[in-house]
Amino acid sequence: MSYGNQSGGYGPPQGGYGPPGGYGTPPGGGYDPYGYGAQPPRGNNGMAIASLILGIAGLAVCGVTSIVGIVLGHISLGQIRRTGEEGRGMAIAGLVLSYFGVLCWLIVLVVWLIAIGVLASSVPATSYSG
Repeated sequence: MSYGNQSGGYGPPQGGYGPPGGYGTPPGGGYDPYGYGAQPPRGNNGMAIASLILGIAGLAVCGVTSIVGIVLGHISLGQIRRTGEEGRGMAIAGLVLSYFGVLCWLIVLVVWLIAIGVLASSVPATSYSG
């Protein structure tokens, strides 16, 4: 009575497991127990990236690019919701930075207008007669 491998040695049965020649990936690109292929990577939304860049730039140039960043941020959120792309966090960060840039720009504008008004009212009105 004989037990175990009948081939006379230890190891896998004659021919091995998988493709001929030993172990490895079976023909056809790999083993997938559920029958689905690998999911393609979802790319980042380009408008979300642009919104983030313009939001950061808007802080440096006092809100000039922030308005475009706001528009692109809202458009990219709509595209991300519809297509399932990545980049939602970048779009939100771009919107926050862009709105903050516009707010800072408006505050600076109001301070300048007040300063000009104060300076204009403090200058005495003199009549020029020549």
